[in-house]
Amino acid sequence: MNKINRKPIIGFFIAFSIFINITGEAIAAANDATQEATTAQATTINIVGKAADTTITTITFPESAPSSTISTPYNNVDTSGDPQVLASSDSEPVVRLKNTHSGTLQVWLEITTWSNGIVSSEDYELVDTTTTNIDEVNDVLSSDGNANSVDTAITMGTGTYKALYLELVLSSVAGQTGNSTITVLGETP
Repeated sequence: MNKINRKPIIGFFIAFSIFINITGEAIAAANDATQEATTAQATTINIVGKAADTTITTITFPESAPSSTISTPYNNVDTSGDPQVLASSDSEPVVRLKNTHSGTLQVWLEITTWSNGIVSSEDYELVDTTTTNIDEVNDVLSSDGNANSVDTAITMGTGTYKALYLELVLSSVAGQTGNSTITVLGETP
């Protein structure tokens, strides 16, 4: 499981595992059996820098006025000198996602509630890394700044990358800092 602490300051990642133990209980017969099942651990989709495969731990949205839109987040590897760029040509994501699993995975994004009520909404775009004409981010990650889970309906083959763009709208709360965690899940389609 890879998670990133996000501070608008933002962040993300994951591997996911489930252990199921089912025990049969005797009702009235002597033919009892204990049952046990275990699922395999899902592998992570790594959150990496714009160019290097260095793991990202924090995505930061720069300070801005209450109720404003912030579309220039940056990560802890590429830093504030190389923020996300939205443009009809030459756009750049805030991070890339990399599938290191030996099979195709469908991407899910999960977000925790932003602390201090600082964010009123957050959107994302998840596209091929060769797509460089992203000038708008409008797929809803959280419509109200609260926790949410989103099936992106996008799959990633083994060893492939996707570009993740993020944008948020601050609430009317002034003079506060908040954080949230964004988690990237990979599900076998």
